[in-house]
Amino acid sequence: MLTFLDAKQSAFLQDLGRIQSRGERAQRQLSTGLRMNSISDHPDQIGVLLQSRAELASTEQTKANLGRVKTEVDAAEIAVQNGIKAVERVRVLAAQGLTGTASASSRTVIAGEVEAIFRQFVNIANTAIDGRYIFAGSADQAPPYSVDLSQATGASAYAGGNATRQISDASGVRLSVAHTGQEIFDSATPSRNAFAAVNSLRNALIANDEDAIRTAVVDIGTSLEHLNEQLAYYGSTQNSIAESTAAAEKKILGLKTQIADTEGADLAESILELQDSQTHRQAALQAKGQEDRRTVFDFLR
Repeated sequence: MLTFLDAKQSAFLQDLGRIQSRGERAQRQLSTGLRMNSISDHPDQIGVLLQSRAELASTEQTKANLGRVKTEVDAAEIAVQNGIKAVERVRVLAAQGLTGTASASSRTVIAGEVEAIFRQFVNIANTAIDGRYIFAGSADQAPPYSVDLSQATGASAYAGGNATRQISDASGVRLSVAHTGQEIFDSATPSRNAFAAVNSLRNALIANDEDAIRTAVVDIGTSLEHLNEQLAYYGSTQNSIAESTAAAEKKILGLKTQIADTEGADLAESILELQDSQTHRQAALQAKGQEDRRTVFDFLR
């Protein structure tokens, strides 16, 4: 048997359904802490929310990338510092080789110590982090140098790539974060080439050539100036990365706040909404229960 509802009963059930929906929505908000649990909750704000989430994910990835690059830049800065210390030690040895008491045999002994330092110097140029040779440019899977004392520089030709590493900050600006070993240790300008200066001193000491030793000392001083310029570059790069990381963290915080404001529930408001819907539901049911249910036929009896 089909039962048909009159307009009054239909309106009552619709109102009761709306009250029930309000209560269920408030209950979900209290359970999840979110006011947007489905697209239908606030369809006009879904686009904003999705855009904010995508931007947040991108910025968090940028921050992670900056963290990895910071490790490499810090290692490069320490490597250049160690390179400077090595060349400074070589300059001290050069001064010893120029003393009036220096003999051919003593200069040969000094040359041996200079060679040992030079080998350490080449190892510094081959510094690697997580399998990447940080001074090898784009060809960073193999060491850029090996010791070859038959060459004027004392090292093999640069085997790295020309391109150096770059990274984007949270605003999309590209930052240069590395120099190649060629730029740092093996400059195309002879007087600034630290490899060549140290090896020239070694050769001059072995040859017991005082004039050549003096020339090498001048080049060592110039190459030290160049290495200190490279150290300043890495110091500046460290500052740029620190500033970019701080900017990324600030942007992440802002996006998280924006997302929370967009989808987060006002719990106090949700509690009031739940209580209000329960009160209205109870009142509606009580009113419905007190309705006069007699029909016209009851009055005709």
